[in-house]
Amino acid sequence: MFSVSSKGVRWAAKLVRAADATARFLPCGVRRSRRRCFATADVIAEIEAYGAMEPHPQSLGQVLTVLEPWRAAKFLQTEYPIRCAERIQMIESIPNWQSIPELADVHSRHQWAFSAMRSVERKPTLSKFTAVADDIVNGNKDVVALMAQAVHRLSNERPGEFDSAFVDRFLNDFLLNRIGSNFLMSQYLACVDENRPATGIIDPAVNVTAICRETAAEIAGICRHYTNRTPVIRIQTHDAEKRDSADLEFSFIPQIVSYVVQEILKNSCRATVEVVDSNDELAQRPIDIVICADKQRVMIHVSDRAGGIPFDVGQHVWSYLYTTADKDKTGYLAGHGVGLPISRLYTNYLGGALNLVSLPGFGTHAYIYFPRLASNLVEVVPDKDHSWSAVSKFVL
Repeated sequence: MFSVSSKGVRWAAKLVRAADATARFLPCGVRRSRRRCFATADVIAEIEAYGAMEPHPQSLGQVLTVLEPWRAAKFLQTEYPIRCAERIQMIESIPNWQSIPELADVHSRHQWAFSAMRSVERKPTLSKFTAVADDIVNGNKDVVALMAQAVHRLSNERPGEFDSAFVDRFLNDFLLNRIGSNFLMSQYLACVDENRPATGIIDPAVNVTAICRETAAEIAGICRHYTNRTPVIRIQTHDAEKRDSADLEFSFIPQIVSYVVQEILKNSCRATVEVVDSNDELAQRPIDIVICADKQRVMIHVSDRAGGIPFDVGQHVWSYLYTTADKDKTGYLAGHGVGLPISRLYTNYLGGALNLVSLPGFGTHAYIYFPRLASNLVEVVPDKDHSWSAVSKFVL
């Protein structure tokens, strides 16, 4: 059955600079260390004002028209504080949030990031702005783990207030909002880096087949390392726009495809090796990846014969509080309990979906869907004034 992982997506290459390179550019409204921040009354008032504003979701097509660093920086300096303020207020909506160390830490970092982005100068050059953006992205890669620890603490210490339904709704909103912020910031950092492609982290011709092939080889190797067994993974491609079975391509963010396929394959490989008693039996339980598309959509179907997900588990596979993996046996393949729900968020972020179909006693089917046209790949940015729900189904 499926388990999950907390490994994040590598959004942008880290810029080479000293660890304290941004210290010269910190705003006067906030005094910041790596763990503590003290916001002034003016900063708190600004956060309240920006939290009342609506975000401006972008399509991939729109992002590709703003590749000049100065234009991207101008948009970011107004848009990032809106999304950041929303996340600050999400944390503050939890009663006694200050008593949860991880929430207090993440809240402090967000206050600093908000103030730094609001006050940093973009002229005469973008060097100060770039240093702040780099620090926000690359200095907070542990936020997902911290938030997962925070909700587990809340659930354990105050179960009557914070059940699984609350935790899942809260983290879905918080993390999906953060995914959008990190995408825009990482896109800017890639555009300002002369060693990166002109289109930033967006690839106008993402080779989905190649990504699946490379990911399958990587996960098979990891599985062999931890279990001494290598599942059979078969890949085929069908593009309705082509007569042959050539590799399928579309304009997208390759890291998202890689991350989601990786999480699904980790679960399928782990489940497959755990259900067999011999290599001969393993060969009879292949994992199949079928990639298909038409003009409008791309679908990746991953199926295994590892016994399926029990009926009584159902929607629990999407919960941040649920996991079935034994890390002592499968190590990296087991994860920490956020891989599947975060994979769903990554597919939802640009209008896609991640669905599961289970055949208990036989196997599990995962369907990863993305719009194919750049104009239809539009951000989903949760905020308190607009309803949103994760797009997925558990079909019996």
